[in-house]
Amino acid sequence: MAETVPLSVCIVTYERRDFLRRCLQALDAAVTDDVEIVVVDASAADAADLVRQVRPSAVYVHDRLVAGWMTRARNAALRHARGEIISFLDDDVVVSPGWQHAVLDAFADPAVVAVAGRTRNGQPGEETYDLPVGRLLPDGSLTEGFASVTASIVDIDHGIGANMSFRRALLARLGGFRDDYPGTAMREDTDIYLRVRRLGGKAVFSPDAVVDHLPAPHVKGRRFDTRYKLYARRNHMVLLARDGGIRSESLRRWIAREYAAVGDAPGLFRKVRRWGVTTAGIAWGSTAMLRQARWSPLPPERTDAAGNEIRAALS
Repeated sequence: MAETVPLSVCIVTYERRDFLRRCLQALDAAVTDDVEIVVVDASAADAADLVRQVRPSAVYVHDRLVAGWMTRARNAALRHARGEIISFLDDDVVVSPGWQHAVLDAFADPAVVAVAGRTRNGQPGEETYDLPVGRLLPDGSLTEGFASVTASIVDIDHGIGANMSFRRALLARLGGFRDDYPGTAMREDTDIYLRVRRLGGKAVFSPDAVVDHLPAPHVKGRRFDTRYKLYARRNHMVLLARDGGIRSESLRRWIAREYAAVGDAPGLFRKVRRWGVTTAGIAWGSTAMLRQARWSPLPPERTDAAGNEIRAALS
């Protein structure tokens, strides 16, 4: 294996050339020369020249086979990353000065194996969040708060994919990301953090590891459109079934919560529409979890051929 470096930063991108350039320019200005940058690009056109104009030392991987599959692109990056710490950034974020130091400082605690950084969205009042940041609740719902400012580093159950970092040894043990969360890839980031928790690993939120999320448009559809909501429900059910088993109480409570929320929609038409989307999403999720989960929780480590290949590449 090639000699490791202290930190690799991986960016996966798909048909968002201008956003990739902006992300790389901010990242290059914010990190030291010994930080490795890995770009996995599923776009039709090769962007190697763009990447190396900004960061000549960057590793550029052009792979059309991962188009539409964010976690497969993340796993492709793992096959090339040499960092002892491996970070992932979305291509539509802008890294703030001090991000690198804050990430590595969070890992100074040897018990910490995963770090979620603060991801600002430019929304009024987002600095304050009344619930605990990044928790999986007993009813199967998730708290967020990843744009908030906490007094210090805090423990979390799950993090945000736009700004997350892991120890290389942990990713090797897990066998990389589960790469079968389709569509909008909702919950692929939550999945790996919950697998960390299943191993007994410590994940934390660092309010000083800051990026600004300046959202790019989706290649297909729009954020929060019907397609997005269907995939959100489908993928969330698979997530809960894998973490707690198909017969888990949190999964049943989450389904009940989703139907209870139908009544919150204003007006009869919107109630009927929300009921339809909820029912379709839960039906789709039920079919998917029967294929992708078991009655009992799945082991956190991947043991399939692709997982073993990633494990070997990282080991």
